[in-house]
Amino acid sequence: MRIIRLLLVGALCVSSHAVAQIRSCLPAPHALPDDLRSSLEERLSTFLAAQAEEHWGEISELLGRCRFGCSGGIFYTSPYKQCLVSRMREVHMLDFTFSMNDLFTCTTQFELPAGTVDRVAAEQLAWYVRGTGRFQTTSEVWMEPTQVIAYRDQGQWYFRPPQERMQDKWEKTHYTEKDFARDRQEEIDIPNRPSSPIEITDVHVRMDRQYPSLRDINFKLRNRTSKKVVAFSLRIGDDKGATIMAGPYTIKAKGYLALEQSSPAYADFCNGIWRQAMVIEDVDFADGSKWQFKEPGKES
Repeated sequence: MRIIRLLLVGALCVSSHAVAQIRSCLPAPHALPDDLRSSLEERLSTFLAAQAEEHWGEISELLGRCRFGCSGGIFYTSPYKQCLVSRMREVHMLDFTFSMNDLFTCTTQFELPAGTVDRVAAEQLAWYVRGTGRFQTTSEVWMEPTQVIAYRDQGQWYFRPPQERMQDKWEKTHYTEKDFARDRQEEIDIPNRPSSPIEITDVHVRMDRQYPSLRDINFKLRNRTSKKVVAFSLRIGDDKGATIMAGPYTIKAKGYLALEQSSPAYADFCNGIWRQAMVIEDVDFADGSKWQFKEPGKES
């Protein structure tokens, strides 16, 4: 049986605007004015030294107040920054070999001419510094290509570490067999709708061993009706993003079907785990009839 699985995570959805933004972020021949370039190099060296020497208060200050550059208007909350610094205690950069000739930036707000970016624009943009980092956990030291994001705020440089890669490494070193074995049923809500022909039951949720941010969900579907089901769609998530299962499934009258599905639990752990719901959206029967969820008071 062919199973169609479509992942639609809101934070990762690519609209036409997002596509334009991604394309404009490809490496381009842009450079900083000389004074900003030299101050960036000096300040970045301070950020790296603070990690190597484990000066966590200084690191917190060097992260600044903005998560993606201040022009985006997304600021750190105190709990988020505490979480990020805590993660950096366990996975951090010892040093970073980089070149100020290998900078790039991007914007969807205005066109950037080739060459040196003027000061007003340079102060508003996030700058990507690429190179080779040497990282450390409690159990190993390794090197790999990476990048650090630098941004300006109130006349000073601040930094965002290679957080996604650090999170991936943190997961692999931090989680234990007990974490993978635990049933995480509490992370999923099962609001079975009274009018739904299919009931979701016997749900078990475990952390994916290869990708700990994913959840492997095993469950059963019970056909409440005396009619054979030939297809349905099931949503895991909310209107901001969801994993959709849809396709030609068969469930005999009053019968059961055992299934499994993976769904993301978080993108950035410091934002917390997404509270998700599993719901049946529509059902097709062998006799040609169909059930589809409608708003309360309007269900078929």
